[in-house]
Amino acid sequence: MEPVDLNALARATVQLFDAQFREPGRPPIAVQFELDGDVMPLQADPEQIKRLLQNLLLNAADAMPAGGTLTIRTKKSDGAVHLEISDTGEGLTKEECERLFTPYYTTKQHGTGLGLAIVQSVVSDHGAKIRVESEPGRGTTFRITFAEREERMTADSRA
Repeated sequence: MEPVDLNALARATVQLFDAQFREPGRPPIAVQFELDGDVMPLQADPEQIKRLLQNLLLNAADAMPAGGTLTIRTKKSDGAVHLEISDTGEGLTKEECERLFTPYYTTKQHGTGLGLAIVQSVVSDHGAKIRVESEPGRGTTFRITFAEREERMTADSRA
C-alpha cells in the first residue's frame, strides 16, 4: 500500500484507452472528467486500483456499441473518497445487477465474466464498498467508496 492519486490514475488509465474509444469505424465514446481537487491520496495498491479502473472502463465501452458518454467522477465527502464510473450505454436489469460480481457471469457475447469479480476483489482488499445502479436503456453507474486513511486506521485499531 502506498499513497495513490486517484484523479491522476483515472486520467492515465483513460488515456490508455483513448485510441480504442475513437477507433475508426466505431461510434466515438466521449469521456468527461468531474474530478474533485480536494480528493486526498488513497492508501492503496496502485496496480490493483489501475486494474479496477481498466475493468470498469472496458465494461462501460462494451455497453456503448453505438457510442456514448463515459463519465469519471471523484468526490471527497463524509470522511470518504467516492469514485463513480458512468456510461450512457444499454443498461442492465435489476436481476443482472444482482449477479454482476459473480465469477464467470457475463452479459456479453465475449469475455470471461471475471472483470467485475476482480473489481469486487480489489474493492474488498481496500476495505471499500461498491454498488451499481442501472436501468435498461439508461446506462449504468458504478459507485465505489473508499474510507479515508485516518478513518480506516481508526476502524482497524478498534478491531
